[in-house]
Amino acid sequence: MEEVQEAEGSSTLVSLCVRVVSSNMERLEPEVWELPAVILQDILPFLNIYYLDRIEPAAVKKGLSTQSIWRRLCKDVMKLKSSRFETITCWRKKFLEVFFHHVLRGILNVASDKRLTDQRFSPLIHSSQHVTELTICNKLQGVSELTPPVVEALVHSVRTLKFLHLRSPDLVRQQSLCSLLHRLIHHGEVNKVALLSWPAPDTQLLVLIMSISAGFWIENYRNSCRLCDDEARREGDNLLLEGGQLFDAHVPYGGPLEELAGDSSSDQYNLECEMVQEETQSALLTLQPLDLNQRPWEDPSKTQNKSISAVTVATNTRASKGNFSKNTPRQQTSTNICPTDSDQCKQPSPTSKKRLQVDLGKKNNSDTQHATSSGLSGSDTEEDLYDFIFSVANEKKTKTSYENKGLLAEKGDVHTFSSSIERCLGAPFFDPTRRFRSISALNLHNVPLTLEYCHILCNLLSTWFTLEKLTMAYNDLGSNIFPVLEALVSLSHYHDCCLRTVSLSDFTVYIPTLELAHTILTAFPSLHVLSLSFDLENFPEKPRMEGSTFDFPENQLEALDIRFPREPLHTDDLLSLLRGSRKLNELSLDNATFSSFEELRHTLQTLTEYNTTLKRLSFHDMYLADCQDEILLLLQKSHLEDVKISFCHLFEKRALQFLSDMVHALKRNSALKTLKLCGNRLGNDGLILLADLFSEDSLSRIHCLDVSSNCIKSDGLLQFAKKLEYGLQSRPGLQLKLLSLSQNLLDRDPMMAQEALHLLQGMCTVISDKWDSAKAFADHVSIM
Repeated sequence: MEEVQEAEGSSTLVSLCVRVVSSNMERLEPEVWELPAVILQDILPFLNIYYLDRIEPAAVKKGLSTQSIWRRLCKDVMKLKSSRFETITCWRKKFLEVFFHHVLRGILNVASDKRLTDQRFSPLIHSSQHVTELTICNKLQGVSELTPPVVEALVHSVRTLKFLHLRSPDLVRQQSLCSLLHRLIHHGEVNKVALLSWPAPDTQLLVLIMSISAGFWIENYRNSCRLCDDEARREGDNLLLEGGQLFDAHVPYGGPLEELAGDSSSDQYNLECEMVQEETQSALLTLQPLDLNQRPWEDPSKTQNKSISAVTVATNTRASKGNFSKNTPRQQTSTNICPTDSDQCKQPSPTSKKRLQVDLGKKNNSDTQHATSSGLSGSDTEEDLYDFIFSVANEKKTKTSYENKGLLAEKGDVHTFSSSIERCLGAPFFDPTRRFRSISALNLHNVPLTLEYCHILCNLLSTWFTLEKLTMAYNDLGSNIFPVLEALVSLSHYHDCCLRTVSLSDFTVYIPTLELAHTILTAFPSLHVLSLSFDLENFPEKPRMEGSTFDFPENQLEALDIRFPREPLHTDDLLSLLRGSRKLNELSLDNATFSSFEELRHTLQTLTEYNTTLKRLSFHDMYLADCQDEILLLLQKSHLEDVKISFCHLFEKRALQFLSDMVHALKRNSALKTLKLCGNRLGNDGLILLADLFSEDSLSRIHCLDVSSNCIKSDGLLQFAKKLEYGLQSRPGLQLKLLSLSQNLLDRDPMMAQEALHLLQGMCTVISDKWDSAKAFADHVSIM
């Protein structure tokens, strides 16, 4: 027997038997599952990945763990290295997920390792059930090779779709992606889509991914979907409303006026339509100094003659009065978000006006009927996907002009929304009144959004009811941030809007940061997380009346993170924001510049008085040297668990006296668990004083301490280590888990630094580095 010959060098009979059993698992698998734990644990390391995965339930039941085996496989086969920035809880899932992606892209040859090869199993089918985050890269490699069994497994396992470094694919791969997205999103469990590092987005591919993520399905890009056909038959009855109209529960913005074909002779009905028309104006039209009378993407020459097409459903009976969709927008207030006379709101180029045209009502009736019946030629296929988004957007718009308190459209002068879709796509569209399942989290990171792409996003955002988390980072929005804001506010008008997290970051912002926060929180007072991060401001400074401030509404914010451009902020606006956010658990202020120390002190006092629920507080790059008393009061009065004060010149004045007072206050604080004081010129003396936090008479429970970038030398670190060792020995219940010492002056005396680090590593995990302080100083001087 070959197995026996291979095992001749084994030192024991047990190891020989183990190798033979592992080589014959195809016949012995059921019996192996029933083996005692003491024998099974010797067999596990010799199994290939397929049987090792299959035997997992039996091993767990017998109290055995396979984690160490999977971790070794990750290191040996996948060349993965553990990172302090990633906590891997299940190495089995990690290996099989990475294994799936490597095989899919052709990076890994399974024949190169006998642990990866077994004729009974398909590598993709077996590992696909463990893929919760599917990453699609470059030109969609591997997408068209996914077989139906693999797709079926991914439908049940994938929760996140990540697109990375995409490039324009061929038509076959694009169609395969369309079908895959339809299955994973519309009929699967995908909740999050992330588009990352896409410096030159392909228009058709971007529209495809975004529209399907928002719940739309483009039929002329698909083969017949059995699931869709079955669902359509089951839900057909639910789409029939009184009067024979087809209408979906998720009617986009402007839906209440879709009964325009109803009884227009009734004065009362006309009055109701007028009232709803007035209510559905953008809620951003009352904000100052923003102004959206002229939208950035509109042609100014057509602004006065602008009319938005009425989207109606053909019917042979009159619509019942008041038969509105349940998604009727809430009563809105007018708001203005785009400066009318600002050249920052760039107009589209003449070549892009055709694509940016959203007014389907511009053609006369005969032209419309002709376009509907003839469709588009094959040469227009490339624009089909792009135009689809704009046609969908028009589903949510209504005519705004009335004549003599009557409707502009007469009976019979209406056409269905589906015909509008056909006019754009050149092919029948799958039930336009229906929306499929859509994702709840969208992340656009480093994807430049030009005027055209921003328009695509806005048309979808305004009715994306299921969206709970929106992250947009470094999209080079510029003045295009204004239509994004308007789309978000349009979304906020619906009662079933789910948006709870908004994160916006970019190099340049075209609106004051606190004004942006006011716009968002006015539209979404139930928002839980708001994160705004910008480097520069680019907008004309407008004079403000003395005492004028934004009145922030009382909101439900739990986490607020703002990185301000380096410009003096309006403190009254920030104070209003803090007073309105009484439920804050986390607050981070970065690069906040105050006009005077009194304003900063007032801000810290407001935090102490109004934001009593704070658990995590972070100040970065703020000058706090003159606010030491307020910092002490905040630490004493609050119930903070995590405090980060980095590069704030905290110990620049009265260093030892203030630090002694601070340590005294923290010794009586048992709530604080994490203290980060990096970049505050702590020095040797300050570090030694911090060791008192762990003395016998201290109530402190700090288990994470960050003192990086604090000019600490080796001798000071050694004294701190000895003092800390004595303190921890006197308090057996206390344990410092993590100590960060990066970028300190430990290279001045490497031997003493090594001694100190060796002592500290016996007490906690130490994060250090081989920082060359002399080179860093030289670099600093060279750029001064």
